[in-house]
Amino acid sequence: MATLLGLRFLILALTGLAVCKESTGQNSTTPPTQQTTIANSSKENQTKGPEVSTCVYTITRGKDAFQVKLENIDIKTKTYSVEYIDNFDNSNMTKEFGSNTDLEIKFKDLKLCHNYTVHVIPQCEARGNATFDTELKETDITNMNLKTDKVCFKTKWNLTHWWCIEKNHESCTKKPLTIKHCKGISITLPPAETPNITFMNWMPSRLNWTNKPENCRDLNISCTSNGSRHNFIVESGKNVTEAQLFQKYECKGIFHYRPLACCEENITSEDLVINVTCDVRNVTEFKPSNTSIKAIWNITKENCPMSGFSSEVTCFSGSKTESCTLQPPHKECDVNHLEPYIKYKCTFKAEYDGLSHSETKDVKTLPGRPNISKPEARFISSNAFRVNCTLFKWNGGNGMFHAEIFPASDKGIYKNETCFFIFDNLNYLTTYKVEVYGKNSNGNQSERFPVDYTTNYNDRAVLGFLVFLIILTSIALLFVLYKIYLLKRKQLSDEREMDDLLPTNTLLPVEPISADALVETYKKKIADEGRLFMEEFQSIPRIFSNYTVKEAKKAENQSKNRYVDILPYDYNRVPLSNGGRHDYINASFIEGYKESNKYIAAQGPKEETIGDFWRMTWEQNTSIIVMVTRCEEGNKNKCAQYWPSAERETEIFDDFVVKIKGEENCPDYIIRRLSVMNRKEKTPEREVTHIQFTSWPDHGVPGDPGLLLKLRRRVNSFKNVFSGPIVTHCSAGVGRTGTYICIDAMIESLEAEGRVDIYGYVAKLRRQRCLMVQVEAQYVLIHTALIEYNQFGETEISLTDFHSVVNTLRQKEGNEPSLLEMEFQKIPKFKNWRTSNTASTEENKKKNRNSSVVPYDFNRVLIKLEEDISNGSDAEEDEDYSSDEEDEIPTKYINASYMDGYWCPKGLIAAQGPLSDTVADFLQMLYQHRVKTVVMLSDCTENGQEFCSQYWNDEKKEFGEMVVEVKETDTFPTYIRRSLEIQHTKRKESHTTAQYQFLKWEGNELPPNPCDLIDMMKSIRQNGGYKNSQENRGAPVVTHCNDGSSRSGIFCALWNILDSADTEKLVDVFQVSKHLRKERQGMITSLEQYQFLYAALEVAFPVQNGEVKKSATTPDTVQVINEQTALMSATTEDQEVAESSQQVEQKADAEPTEAAKPTEPTEPMKPAETTMTSESSEQTEKAPSESPTNGPAVSVEV
Repeated sequence: MATLLGLRFLILALTGLAVCKESTGQNSTTPPTQQTTIANSSKENQTKGPEVSTCVYTITRGKDAFQVKLENIDIKTKTYSVEYIDNFDNSNMTKEFGSNTDLEIKFKDLKLCHNYTVHVIPQCEARGNATFDTELKETDITNMNLKTDKVCFKTKWNLTHWWCIEKNHESCTKKPLTIKHCKGISITLPPAETPNITFMNWMPSRLNWTNKPENCRDLNISCTSNGSRHNFIVESGKNVTEAQLFQKYECKGIFHYRPLACCEENITSEDLVINVTCDVRNVTEFKPSNTSIKAIWNITKENCPMSGFSSEVTCFSGSKTESCTLQPPHKECDVNHLEPYIKYKCTFKAEYDGLSHSETKDVKTLPGRPNISKPEARFISSNAFRVNCTLFKWNGGNGMFHAEIFPASDKGIYKNETCFFIFDNLNYLTTYKVEVYGKNSNGNQSERFPVDYTTNYNDRAVLGFLVFLIILTSIALLFVLYKIYLLKRKQLSDEREMDDLLPTNTLLPVEPISADALVETYKKKIADEGRLFMEEFQSIPRIFSNYTVKEAKKAENQSKNRYVDILPYDYNRVPLSNGGRHDYINASFIEGYKESNKYIAAQGPKEETIGDFWRMTWEQNTSIIVMVTRCEEGNKNKCAQYWPSAERETEIFDDFVVKIKGEENCPDYIIRRLSVMNRKEKTPEREVTHIQFTSWPDHGVPGDPGLLLKLRRRVNSFKNVFSGPIVTHCSAGVGRTGTYICIDAMIESLEAEGRVDIYGYVAKLRRQRCLMVQVEAQYVLIHTALIEYNQFGETEISLTDFHSVVNTLRQKEGNEPSLLEMEFQKIPKFKNWRTSNTASTEENKKKNRNSSVVPYDFNRVLIKLEEDISNGSDAEEDEDYSSDEEDEIPTKYINASYMDGYWCPKGLIAAQGPLSDTVADFLQMLYQHRVKTVVMLSDCTENGQEFCSQYWNDEKKEFGEMVVEVKETDTFPTYIRRSLEIQHTKRKESHTTAQYQFLKWEGNELPPNPCDLIDMMKSIRQNGGYKNSQENRGAPVVTHCNDGSSRSGIFCALWNILDSADTEKLVDVFQVSKHLRKERQGMITSLEQYQFLYAALEVAFPVQNGEVKKSATTPDTVQVINEQTALMSATTEDQEVAESSQQVEQKADAEPTEAAKPTEPTEPMKPAETTMTSESSEQTEKAPSESPTNGPAVSVEV
């Protein structure tokens, strides 16, 4: 190209030279001097003359061409030409400007998507680029051609054919129009298929585009009719509201396709002829009766489709709404259960394939029979009476009441606007029959109600004599009653004197026990398998037969007894005010410690005696009910539920309305606040506190006597001096009831006299109600509860008083220890109180970091061998621990112990930090027990000593048969939270657990700031879903440190104390610490740790505005595991001697039999027979067969 350009310039130069020579030849006559002058002049002009401007050209793109414009052209130059060269194929073209300074290079002369260079001849300078690109733009497209399978376009450029885009069955999507070397432009495709429209014949109608592609907008449907001027256009899928009924329309769907501004075309469907024939308007008819409305839909196949629709009729008035449904082919339905003579708004609603139509009409039911109550006849005088009734509803227009009297009086039929009639001047001693009915203004008559009344004697003549006779008789009657009272009183006194003499031959001479001798006395009685306990208990008569039980054995009262051999004595039974045959209830007054009738011991109400039970509480002004049973135990009904549930809120039992105003659920008991109202009295409602103890096991007695002491504290917190007896009941009202009453009374004796007479008081209870303290285990429980109370006292603190009480506990006087230090010193050591045989075997010794901190056998965590596991193991599948013996199922040992949580037994696991050889066992424990939360209280290494082998890794890592992987890690200032995924190589399922590693304990005996530990625990409780209830407590929380006790003990204690504080607003650091020591060695061993617990609670519940800030939580209920406490004693403060508790066989006592038939009075039993019942009896209170002991042992430290 450069060569050609050079040749052109050479030719131009030669031509110019020839012209110059020709000019020289023509002017050859000019003298040489003149030529020289001209030449010199010319040179001067060239040197000194003005500068000649340079030609400039610019290139711009226009609508149909590129424009080249010249500026500063030389007027001497006659013509300018443009040469534009295609840089892709080196082709070139030349055009002359002519007389214009503008020149167009048409698009049709150019090739699309090429690059061109422009030169202006003679040479001019380009302003801007001397090149341009022929790009394709939307404005370059001139025509569009829609074909079946593609869309084609024509452009302004030098193209010989149409450019097309294949549809490929795509609709309304953008595809590029591609041309070689071009970027292309996006074109929206039209619908792939011709639109197909359908018509739904309904009111309102609808035209649908049935084959509408997903990406396409709705098309417009134009409908025209020759017979109607009302043509319309509607969008597809929208209701047709402008069509006229029964008029034919020709409808066509129009899709306006305009992919580019230059091109548009309408895509139309085939014509569809429609006829709106379905008319559901005004076809509904309502025919009322007095209690229903018949809805009739007068629609036929001629004007609507008869299938595929559904319709409903709803009639309402005020708050009452009734409805019925119409389903083809039925055309009518009845709206029933309506009230007469009421205006209802009835709405008919029909639906068809998403279309709906509704219309509403006012319909009034027809009049009905008036509704009145049964009339009552009341005395006015000896020969006059009145009859009245209550109008409930006229069910029509207001009418009149009618009364007809037989034998007929002078008036015959009485009429009145109110139902009140007076019949006077009647015959004396005559029986009259009156029929009363009402009739409304519509002529409807109510039912005729008869009432009979007999007039009295004519008492006016003998009125004075009768008054005198009544007074005289009354005086005589009072005198007789007074004499009877004196005789009864003397007889009762004689019977009691005989009773006092009776036990002297059978009762043992058991002396009262002083407070200081309680422990030694207990040890003496529990020795030799509890022989002395058994002798004492069996020597007390079960029933004192010299007291009668006649009322309980009456035929009409036998069904009110739950058990045939548990009957109240006549002399102290609780009578009801009904009098006569209906004053009996199976309940007895019981004396407290020097307080008569302090308690009422009652059987658990039966369904038919609930009303009597509430009458008793009302008449005795009872404000506290203590229930020591569940309604069902061991699939047996123990007591009817005589209070409303929280869902129902209110129940009516005979004359009493009982409402529940609040319910507080705790692990061992439920407190309900009830209000009771007597419908027959105008007195205000009364508040009754119902406390249900739920932790008495189905068999035996509570393993921890402290639970009953806690129950007693709750009961006493609700006492007031104005209330009546405390009603206490279980199922029969003798065993558990007697145990609780005896513990309460004996604690009062211990506080008042410093001694207790348990044996004497149980015998006294039996004189007031048979079988009180029913089994030997309950008798032993009373002793252990009193020892617990005497040894440790009250250590529970209310949150509201916590800060002030703690300040008092910390105060010291001189060198004397503070109360807090003395409290800590009272916690028993529990050294060697249980066996640890499994941990001490040669095979397992190497698995312990510290030989002095190993799990007890009775509560160690078991890891089942894989061949014994089918689908993993849930923590809930393990049996409750109750003995020190090994399980028969083969297990692996791990240094970890179950710890009782506040809400659940085995709610925590305290474990040592795993060794490198036990990491797999540790992970297997987490996997088998489905642990959701693991709390790590140490670093892996502290002060150069390994505290825990790292059992996780950022990448998936195998430890034996266990695989662990960290899925997520969150770092906080005081702890790290990791999400660990644990899987067994032989199992498909994986388990995810959250690990919390506390960072602020390293190198210290205690965390420097208790707030750090409290904050982490709050985060665990929130993120783990540990609500203030039993919910989400099925899987244990695992906590581990170096030895599984020193730090884990503090965590477990705080975990349980926080639960107690949130639920009951109470804390008991002493009892929690004592309980932890029984479950694992090395727990809360130093005073500093004990003080730290109090300090942490101060942080958790700070004082705000003079009050402790409390957490708002909702308590729940849970069962507490049976567990025996230990008997420990020490001879000096410096040296404690561990003494193993001895166990004696528990005697199961017999359960009274459900009431069926009356029995004869029972003779006094011999001492050897006192633990047996009649042949027809069943067992109610069974001693645990798996634990051979007389009852719970108590923790004792001298």
